[in-house]
Amino acid sequence: MTQKTNIDDQFFAEHFSQSVDAANQAGELLLAYDGVLNSETISKLETEIESKIVSKNLSKTAIKKIFFISIESLQNMFIHGFKDDNEEKHNFFILYCTDKHVKMIGANLIANGAIEKISKHIDRINSFNDPAELKTYYLEHLENNELSEKGGAGLGFITIGMKSGNKLGVVFEKINEVRSMFLMEVTINRE
Repeated sequence: MTQKTNIDDQFFAEHFSQSVDAANQAGELLLAYDGVLNSETISKLETEIESKIVSKNLSKTAIKKIFFISIESLQNMFIHGFKDDNEEKHNFFILYCTDKHVKMIGANLIANGAIEKISKHIDRINSFNDPAELKTYYLEHLENNELSEKGGAGLGFITIGMKSGNKLGVVFEKINEVRSMFLMEVTINRE
């Protein structure tokens, strides 16, 4: 089992490093976290995220969106992240600025069996060009869906899409026959 954990660790470490390098090349890195997520860590990251984005002299609307999306993403990774063979979760979180946008990258383990459902859900969210249509979809989803075993109703991705006002970028990279890395990039306009 140790070898499998090392494979997961190595896989995430490489992708984290590549994502940090890409963020540095694209703009200004605000925050990069690679480690265990728990309530205490998320609380510390909330404080750091708020400090970093407030220091960028962004509009209040942009600050609220970035903060909400960051916390929602961290909570999703904490609650819904899949575990490896040693019952460990792997994830990372990156926040960076470009001239026109603030971008958030979140990655965690996902069961291969869940990829199709999540992929279809995000494709559906990304299919809306009119914010009013996405809001209608959210309300329908809220009314018609039952809670999952982990307490979610699938609303997190929809609210992230609504708040960002941009399409969600997602990548699934297979680690083995059981699990993959799920990486989501969210773009928030600075204005």
